[in-house]
Amino acid sequence: MSINCLIIDDEQAAIDILTSYIKNIPSLNLVATSIDPLEALDIVNTQKIDLVFIDIQMPELSGISFIKLVKGKCKFILTTAYRQYAIEGFDNNAIDYLIKPISFERFLQALQKVQIPQSSGSQPQENTSNSLNPDNFIFVKTDNRIQRINLSEILFIEGLGNYVTIHTEKGKFVTLLNVKDLEESLPSESFARVHRSYIISLSKIEFIEGNQIYLDKDLNIPLGDTYKNQVWAILDGKIITGKRPPF
Repeated sequence: MSINCLIIDDEQAAIDILTSYIKNIPSLNLVATSIDPLEALDIVNTQKIDLVFIDIQMPELSGISFIKLVKGKCKFILTTAYRQYAIEGFDNNAIDYLIKPISFERFLQALQKVQIPQSSGSQPQENTSNSLNPDNFIFVKTDNRIQRINLSEILFIEGLGNYVTIHTEKGKFVTLLNVKDLEESLPSESFARVHRSYIISLSKIEFIEGNQIYLDKDLNIPLGDTYKNQVWAILDGKIITGKRPPF
């Protein structure tokens, strides 16, 4: 599934930056850009737009006013040079805000929050690792490239200082992030922090023995004391226990 995007900003330089970022993401399709919010209203009303990057401060029609006019038709990520204006955006259901100048890393973080619902007439798609649903993958900067990583292929994540190593079924990827930042970008129903240095994929757990979580018989991750209660709370609903017969 491709996500149809629109950029609205009265500064062409800001449009150019976001355009270059969007073109680097295969699952994003840039439908149009506009320096005129009134023109952009017509685009939203006549074309299928899933995600709008919109500047808050514009003449004639502010980004906040624009969101109120087309509420429910698409998702919004705000762009602004002033952090204080972002609060009002959240009050109007914007999913994130980007402070100018916008870095590519921050742009990628905002994309992790995007959830585009299927139209009511569309057929449900098989949830595979190759799906372009934004919930199914993340992008990280590794070496000299931006690497797509399918969430279904992640085994565990190992942190060391300001770096993490993402261990997947296809190999390892090292990126400049700390464990906490990555934890906040992952769906909590699928991943759990089990140690100050480790995050695991819950679906990859084979068994737990003592203070060790085994992803297979030769691969075990320590379960830290600080995280025990949290992990057991997550797993509690999955543990099946039998009831003794009343005799």
